[in-house]
Amino acid sequence: MCTTNEWTVACKEFNIGSRRIVCILAQHTLSLEIRGFEESDYRRLAEIYDAIFPERARSVEEWRFYDDSLDKTKYYFKRYACINSATGVALGFGEMWNPPWMFHPKKFWFDGWVDPKHQGKGIGSAVYDRLKNDFDEHSAIAAWMGIRENMTASIAFAQRRGFSEKMRGWESTVDPYQVNTSEFQKYSIRASQAGIQFSTLEQELQDDPECYMKLYELVQTAFRDVPIPDTPTDTPYDQWLAFEMKNPNLIPQAYMIAKDGEKYVGTSVVWRLKKEPRSLYQGLTGVLRQYRGKGIAVALKLRVLDFARKNGFDNIRTFNASTNEGMLNINMKLGFKRDLAWITFEKNLE
Repeated sequence: MCTTNEWTVACKEFNIGSRRIVCILAQHTLSLEIRGFEESDYRRLAEIYDAIFPERARSVEEWRFYDDSLDKTKYYFKRYACINSATGVALGFGEMWNPPWMFHPKKFWFDGWVDPKHQGKGIGSAVYDRLKNDFDEHSAIAAWMGIRENMTASIAFAQRRGFSEKMRGWESTVDPYQVNTSEFQKYSIRASQAGIQFSTLEQELQDDPECYMKLYELVQTAFRDVPIPDTPTDTPYDQWLAFEMKNPNLIPQAYMIAKDGEKYVGTSVVWRLKKEPRSLYQGLTGVLRQYRGKGIAVALKLRVLDFARKNGFDNIRTFNASTNEGMLNINMKLGFKRDLAWITFEKNLE
């Protein structure tokens, strides 16, 4: 149990000349309880998250999928709820976990969300303090958190607790109907002239019994060149299957694969967004190093754009680190418009 100031009543007198003014100062005491996350909290978690990030809304089913997919025998994961003791209503949540793609048992990602109607009342501090206890108990050596650049109060919160900027990147969006893909066909022609053929996950699952393993090896290799806050680590095969191939938002016919003969050399993937039925999220677009410069990445993205138009999707969103100049340039060519930056903050105790 912890207590934070909200409303308590006190009096203060002011003498102005011959007049005496009595001011009633109101300060409320809000009693908070920090407890472990419960199954019944999912709806409230989604509600608070969507209130903070309406453009990134996430359904209860999506929250459950992400939680259930993580192998908690290998990766630490803990989420807490901050409850108003008087009402029993959750006012905020916080979590810490090991990212599988840059795994270290003593390095954690922190996330926290407070109901916008109750921000500035000490809820975030209470949640962070509980996570910090876990952090210390694990003898942790590093933590990260991601904050959008216009969330100045959250940035100040992180900086007061010893976090500093590590890297930043942008979400960007494009309307597929506004892209004249005929302008970029030279990239597809160049790729074809290099002997590259294009397929989809849907087709490869029918034709190639080794599809999953070949795709896994491609994705892990390509991802090693993606800028992230720490040293990349290969996600174990079973964990990758759980995250990607079993993701209910995956669209096999929109999961594009570039091939040199039977070898997978490039990929570009999009997912549906349950709360935005006409939007897609584009994840990794990656090409093996020895195949870069042949137009493959642009050709893959063109196929994603064609799929979106043919199937009624009018928005594609993606994310790129500011140092990923190659992919940023490709996206700019195709008409992606940058949104606000996201900053990764790091607290490094090594």
